[in-house]
Amino acid sequence: MKLTARIILVLVLCTILVFAAFNSTLVTIDALFGDMTLPLGVALVGFFALGSLAGSVGLYLAVVLRLKRDLRRTRASGP
Repeated sequence: MKLTARIILVLVLCTILVFAAFNSTLVTIDALFGDMTLPLGVALVGFFALGSLAGSVGLYLAVVLRLKRDLRRTRASGP
C-alpha cells in the first residue's frame, strides 16, 4: 500500500512539473499588496495548492471540530 501511494505521488508530481514546464508564458497577477509576474503554470499550480489548503482548513473547521465537540459531549454524559 505504501509503495502504491508513493508511486501515485511521484506520478502526480511529475504531471505537475510537466504541466508547469509547458505553460511557461509569463502572466501578471495584480493583488492588493502588489503585482507578481509568474509563469502561468506556476501560478495555476500555486493557486490550486492555496485553494486545496483553504478547502482542507474549511473542512477541518466545519466537520472535524464538530465531531470532536460531539465526542467530548458524549464522553462527558457517559454511562
